[in-house]
Amino acid sequence: AIAARGIKMSRYYTSPQCGPSRAMLLTGADNHEVGMSMIPETLPPEMRDNPAYSMEFPEGTLTLADRLGAAGYQTYAVGKWHIGDVGANLPRKHGFDRSLIFDATGADNWATRSYLPIYDTIQWFEDDTPIERPNDDYSSKLFVDRMIDYIDSGDPERPFFGYLAFQAVHIPVQAPRQFIDNYDGRFDAGWHALRHERMAKGKKLGLIPADATLPPQPENARQWDALSAKEKAYYARAMQANAGMIEAMDFHLNRLFEHLDKIGQLTNTIVIIISDNGPESASMVGQSPLVDFWLNRQGYNIGLETLGEEDSMVAIGMEWATAAAVPFARYKFHATEGGHRVPMIIAGPGIKPKDFEPARAHVFDITPTVLDLVGLPASSTANEVVPIRGRSLVPVLSGQANEVYGADDAIGIEVATNAALYKGDWKLQKMPHPAGDGQWRLYNLANDLGETRDVKQEYPDIFAELKSDYAAYAAEVGIVDLGDDYNPMRQITSDFALSILAFIWPYALGFLLIVLSIIIFGVRYRLKG
Repeated sequence: AIAARGIKMSRYYTSPQCGPSRAMLLTGADNHEVGMSMIPETLPPEMRDNPAYSMEFPEGTLTLADRLGAAGYQTYAVGKWHIGDVGANLPRKHGFDRSLIFDATGADNWATRSYLPIYDTIQWFEDDTPIERPNDDYSSKLFVDRMIDYIDSGDPERPFFGYLAFQAVHIPVQAPRQFIDNYDGRFDAGWHALRHERMAKGKKLGLIPADATLPPQPENARQWDALSAKEKAYYARAMQANAGMIEAMDFHLNRLFEHLDKIGQLTNTIVIIISDNGPESASMVGQSPLVDFWLNRQGYNIGLETLGEEDSMVAIGMEWATAAAVPFARYKFHATEGGHRVPMIIAGPGIKPKDFEPARAHVFDITPTVLDLVGLPASSTANEVVPIRGRSLVPVLSGQANEVYGADDAIGIEVATNAALYKGDWKLQKMPHPAGDGQWRLYNLANDLGETRDVKQEYPDIFAELKSDYAAYAAEVGIVDLGDDYNPMRQITSDFALSILAFIWPYALGFLLIVLSIIIFGVRYRLKG
């Protein structure tokens, strides 16, 4: 219903990592300008003294909540936070009147326990005060209930701003069974079939050129037909859980809209629905016996009958993520279109209803767009510590313009050495190991949405121009060259391994003591004999 009375932006760009996306969304600035060069989990420790890599907002940074609060708005934040270091940039410190958040990359959807060894526990905060998770409700229900509570307890005569950040569809992929069962059999044909199905649907809708081809799967992707019957059943159910988790989010989000309608606030509320990165490609189980042991000790299981439900650990893996990203290449953590070209829906006063809108938009445009829609200045004053970098999309949303970015407007983005620069239909892109080789490539998105043809040899002048544009952007926002040896996945894996070793050390020590006792007992027994 929201999409039907608003606009679906089909060329909206965010960061390929969640934390930087959220920082840009709330400030209207580039992620490096607010110290969020990447998520802390991929950050080399030696970079923390650099302002662009500090994991803390600069003193005096203004968020959208700060700006709206100064204009009389009541401001609420609920759900996942994960902006910089845990506890360093909490909501109330940055303009929110009320907040209930957990500050981590992700969390179990029913409990406080961690889903990754790098966290001892998941830290929850209400109004910046550490608390226990309020109850054992499913995450989407908990978040919507609390947002409704905040709205109802506020002053009905004053406007409000609500920032509602769901866990869907982050690892662990979980949902109540009634939502998962709605997709029985839906994914039994496998990921190749889904890729072709979505490609055909995109062409029918006019979102994908008729002559476009599917981008290749990653080299290490599995082939559906090579799986055993047991493996097919597992992965089909995993994707069912993914679909169920999205439907559960929609269900509870609709409860919020119904409540706003009931209290007479829906038609005068601007609603923006976006994703913070492309599909999640990780797999959690079967990757390492030590990880499986840790997950088991956390109380997780991978039983097929309850896969995706409470106490279950499941993630969809790279193959389903590739299908979810069609027609784009790859997924979260990558500078490909699949990594950071994501859905955006916007509806409300001042927005002329339209089906799909192809105008380019970036995550830092959200703050100036909201400010413009509510009649506040969409740009910063001269003395602000971190100025708004984004542009108001109101000219496009109101039907007064086709674009707010011209063919000569270059916009860069970088996280953890995944880098891209957009200029018209041209895209400059590079990715680090292991997915890439750290080399720049040039793509023309007008005829290559899947980034399958590097055309830098055919267009050397354009290639040089975009490289120069990127160098200027990098210098302006403070990007540091981390060197050819830097690998964000290796950084995560290293922290992961250290955490696992710290966890299993007592078990290993106990096992060693038992072995030594047996040996000593055996020696003494022989001596006596």
